[in-house]
Amino acid sequence: MDNQMQNIDRLLDVIDRAYSGPIVDEKEFDHKYVAASVTRAINKYQVVFDKDQIIQNDDDLIDRVWQAALDFLETCGIYHADTQRLIRFNRNEIESAIEAAPAKVTIGEGRDARVFSTRKVEDTRPPLVGGGPIGTPLSEDQYIPIMQSYFQESILDIVVPGTLATSYGRKVRAKSPLEVISSWLEVDLVKQAAARAQRSGLSVMGVEMAMSDLGHLSAISRGGYRPTDIHIVALISEMKTNNELLNKAAHSLHQEGIILGFYNPILGGLGGGAEGVAILILAGWIAMHLIYMPASVESCPTHPFLANSTFPDIMRAISVVSAAVSRNSHLLSEFMTSPVSGPGTESLLYECVAMASVISACGGSRALGVRSGVGVVENHCTGLETRFNGQVAHAAAGLSREQAEEIVQKAIAKYQPVMDQKPVGLPFSQAYDLESMQPTAGWSQVYEQVKDEVIGWGLPIK
Repeated sequence: MDNQMQNIDRLLDVIDRAYSGPIVDEKEFDHKYVAASVTRAINKYQVVFDKDQIIQNDDDLIDRVWQAALDFLETCGIYHADTQRLIRFNRNEIESAIEAAPAKVTIGEGRDARVFSTRKVEDTRPPLVGGGPIGTPLSEDQYIPIMQSYFQESILDIVVPGTLATSYGRKVRAKSPLEVISSWLEVDLVKQAAARAQRSGLSVMGVEMAMSDLGHLSAISRGGYRPTDIHIVALISEMKTNNELLNKAAHSLHQEGIILGFYNPILGGLGGGAEGVAILILAGWIAMHLIYMPASVESCPTHPFLANSTFPDIMRAISVVSAAVSRNSHLLSEFMTSPVSGPGTESLLYECVAMASVISACGGSRALGVRSGVGVVENHCTGLETRFNGQVAHAAAGLSREQAEEIVQKAIAKYQPVMDQKPVGLPFSQAYDLESMQPTAGWSQVYEQVKDEVIGWGLPIK
């Protein structure tokens, strides 16, 4: 039996369980199954992080967090919101799904093809680098040049589009013909931007305009995104799925597409602090391998008020998750740099230094970024910050966790005082010259100054 049919058979089993598992009220699942099970796992495995360190380097603790996540997943299960039933798996099934996950996958085509493979803690091999506006709203008139600014960055191995603020001048509505039309418009504009940068073979992660399964199913079909592109299927926070998400997985599996499972736990939510967030990420990642059969998994844990991923407690969790995956499995992992700051600001670059260093030194397979200004301010994003994020991730490969920790702490001291101010910086039209498609002198100067400074900290950016 080929891999596609094996995955289809596994999905059919998931669907059967979604319609036959025990019925549970959603609020009961949130509190009795998720919150209570996280607390029990933390206590059972004595999971306590060192608050004086960002990068946790106690390998015994890291391995206990991995075991806590397996225990939590087996106890909690996955909630199917449409059937209001639990999808549950035993430990053997969980471990079999981890073993069946790919250790490498080829993305992209031709000279832009890349092999995405697992890394170890303190691995000297650099992670792959993904970048793009990542869901940031982009105006229709600026969409192609903004996307071109990312495609032309040679360090990028994959590009993630922004979202269209409007589609043919119209507000996009979910589950309407406008969602389908805007999803296809995304494909068309992204392809134009890639062609301008002469990187049409580069893998693209989509569909960003797919607010429901309609946009996803249409735009990854014939003439849309390719099987060598990345098809996003998310898990709902916390530990939930539904028919729309399973529809996406079913279609992508039949397309023989490369699925990325995306899961975003919320700091201070049902999982509590950093320890609970780490357990939830690991459990969610493994859960997605059970129900979606992805090639890789990604997370951007979110601060409840700042909406960023560069908050210290979040990076503590990320350091543990990256190392736990690297030490205990061959899963392909990715984390996103989602800073509070925007283009033209020093603080944006310092946030990149902190996050990309954590990801790289702790064994992350791919560093993704930058969702500038947490992706909510129209056109506030440029290719330059994704270049820098990638350069940091490459430079941090091979650093010890202790060396990376020193750099991360220095970076946090630079940006933490301004996080509450949310310095969103400049729009693309003020940060880039639209004729030369290069950063303005001012934005370039900020970049060069910060780059030189962090090189002095011991980060060997080439």
